[in-house]
Amino acid sequence: MRQDLPSVQQPAAVPRTLGLIDLVLLKVVAIVNVNNVPPTAVFGRASLLLWVLAFVAFFIPEAVAVMVMVRRYPGEGGIYLWTRRLFGEGHGFFSGWCYWVNNLFYVPVLLIYIAGVAAFAAGERGAALIDRPWFAASVAFGWLIAMTVANVRGLAVGKWIQNIGGIGTALAVLLVVVAALAVVASGGTLVPPPAAGTGWEMAAGFSVMCFAFVGIELASTMGDEIRNPQRDLPRAIAISGAIAIGSYLLITGAVQALVPVRELGPIQGIMQAVAHGASLAGIRWIVAPIAVVMALSVGGAASAWFAGSSRVPFAAGLAHALPQALGRVHPRWGSPHVALITCAVLAALFTTLSFVGSTVNEAYQVLLKASVAIQLVPFIYLFLGTMKLEGVGGLTRAAGGLGLLVTIAGTFAAFLPPADVASVWVFELKMLAGVGGPSAVGWLLYWRTTRRARADLAAGGGVPSADASVR
Repeated sequence: MRQDLPSVQQPAAVPRTLGLIDLVLLKVVAIVNVNNVPPTAVFGRASLLLWVLAFVAFFIPEAVAVMVMVRRYPGEGGIYLWTRRLFGEGHGFFSGWCYWVNNLFYVPVLLIYIAGVAAFAAGERGAALIDRPWFAASVAFGWLIAMTVANVRGLAVGKWIQNIGGIGTALAVLLVVVAALAVVASGGTLVPPPAAGTGWEMAAGFSVMCFAFVGIELASTMGDEIRNPQRDLPRAIAISGAIAIGSYLLITGAVQALVPVRELGPIQGIMQAVAHGASLAGIRWIVAPIAVVMALSVGGAASAWFAGSSRVPFAAGLAHALPQALGRVHPRWGSPHVALITCAVLAALFTTLSFVGSTVNEAYQVLLKASVAIQLVPFIYLFLGTMKLEGVGGLTRAAGGLGLLVTIAGTFAAFLPPADVASVWVFELKMLAGVGGPSAVGWLLYWRTTRRARADLAAGGGVPSADASVR
């Protein structure tokens, strides 16, 4: 273990409010994000094979790594805590920073997607509203405020948004499949091609699929808020994994049966498919209920990632790797309110910047790909750490090695531009700025904060402690 880690301030007690059902719903709503299907369903029946490959090559190694780390290093902070214990303070900070910053991109992705889905609830005329930035921004910021307030009130309140979102996810999958079956009964289904798109496009899509399975580690960032983590986390991982792969395969197959793959839009693809199929089957009335259920599903996912990722700056504040104010706990509600509000302000800023000089669709694509590239960085540490751990078996190390290879490949593939971007150079510049800019800011903050903390320790005659646990 590294011996140069600064001591960690002990937080005020946070209530243990998450049980097994809460964990399953949290993981389902975090992993099964229907917004990941349209950009990846365009490859024809090959999309189904790619989903299975992503599950085997990324989700299973991730599940193995997370279960090993949870047993070895329990506590608040999750992947930030694990990297910090295995590789030292600087690497722990960078891993946690990337995990956090990714969600500053990904939460806006989900917020924009909510707007696209909600537009369908207003009927055919309302569907055109997604092309109006003012509408997308209004829905995005409205939901951001609502989920911030709920989560500041504590997980006892905020968890119900995630729970309702998890139920909404299951209903959304069911209703989309019902719409497809109704079209099958009417004889109007389409037969997707065996494969569509170039190899480069499929590689980029595969990185998005791997990214879609990220989320089983999310509850671990709230390790001190789970009633029985050692017993319930492995069960929740197994249950949510089965639900996730089944859901992605069912939704992809249903969408491909309803709309030609090359006509799928990246934001409204699923609702576009449902509306088309409902019209063919004469059940147009089903479109609005599905739109509402899907909006709840994506809204729950946004809240889950928002709440979970806020625990990283919270833990970093306790460890003096970021300003200590981020480690404060609300005296009444027991929530990391400073970290939550900070995340909300930054997510609002990134949402605003994404619309500058872009259409809504292109803003969505840039945010999605940038979040993929940044999100996968902590998993490089996760899989390296799994291989580094003492006392683990050969299969665990092999899982870590496979996950590492897939993660590195997926990170590079995220920079491959989609076929419909207006300018490849502008897309790549935005990606470089989106990935490089936050990384540079993070290192600057870390350098300034740790330098100040070490100066304070030296002035007070203190000695850094080797105990890096965040409890």
